[in-house]
Amino acid sequence: MIIVIPSNREINLNYLAPLIDSGVRFIVVDDSEGSINVNHSQFEVYNWGDRKKMLGPLDIGYPRKNGASRDFGFYVAWKNSEPEEIIVALDDDCEVYHQDFCSQVQSVLSFDEKPVVTTSGDHLNILNLYDKVSSNLYPRGFPYSARAEYKGIDIKSAQSRNVTFSLGLWKNIFDINGIDKIQGPEYCHPNASLKMPSVIIEEGKLISVCSMNMQFKRELIPAVYQLPMHVEVMSDWMVDRYGDIWGGFILKTLMDLKGEAMAVGEPMINHLKEGNYTRNIWQEHICHLVNDEFLDILFSIRDTIKSRDYLEMMKELNEGFKKHVEEASAILKPYLIHLSVAMDAWNTSLS
Repeated sequence: MIIVIPSNREINLNYLAPLIDSGVRFIVVDDSEGSINVNHSQFEVYNWGDRKKMLGPLDIGYPRKNGASRDFGFYVAWKNSEPEEIIVALDDDCEVYHQDFCSQVQSVLSFDEKPVVTTSGDHLNILNLYDKVSSNLYPRGFPYSARAEYKGIDIKSAQSRNVTFSLGLWKNIFDINGIDKIQGPEYCHPNASLKMPSVIIEEGKLISVCSMNMQFKRELIPAVYQLPMHVEVMSDWMVDRYGDIWGGFILKTLMDLKGEAMAVGEPMINHLKEGNYTRNIWQEHICHLVNDEFLDILFSIRDTIKSRDYLEMMKELNEGFKKHVEEASAILKPYLIHLSVAMDAWNTSLS
């Protein structure tokens, strides 16, 4: 098992004790010129200089100065892992408190029967999977256009599916939009519990895939690309904080085409730190405006992609994005131009 952690702060080994005790390998993406040092034999640390040395001009496909910098850790894992290896993505402010975290991950990523969860629209609110959490609380990235008529979740009978990706959830500080913190339901739940340990998200439904706790099979690495963020699309306004959200929409779409299942639930982590919500509001604003447009483009491309290995599907997807650049809105167009270059580099680096 390989754990990928991006950071420009520090790595607290106490947060990771159960994983260290399990003997797993850690890849730390130092999102700086070189500010992190971890004196432990199970940890590898890579900074911007290492990235440039290993990738050369393809470094353009790898984000900096945000959580999507974890892509470089995925690249290292892709190049230096066994075919059946499991990859876990964690944030540096997440505490692993399950002593059996690794065995839980292996159990989730299996054919074990799990309940299937669905909803009436395209988007499913993963926070509905919690017990005693407001039904009006939505995760970061859940479209505002889908909220007015949202009917909640339906639980169907258990199925045995090939689960190749699982989104682990969180206790304490939930991951929601900054603007929802101004006037909305309580989003800090230190003692949060789930209605069911692990569920499968029905085919055709999308969820917000927050990257702070993800577990997946190595074969998915090409499709777990965290999209480049902090991309200026007009003066003083950025596309930001949606790298994992849009990346998650892409991932679930490709997994559905492959007939593989995405699970959500345990093992949870304890999310300890909260960002500056006023800054988050500014960072997220543009994506709120163009989220539906991005999804419309993704849906239009979906029917042109053939089921094959994930790297080839990502290449087809990017060709689709390129074809939609000229028809995109003035806000989204510069982002799609940037994205197509970055995705070309990402796909080439994994080839």
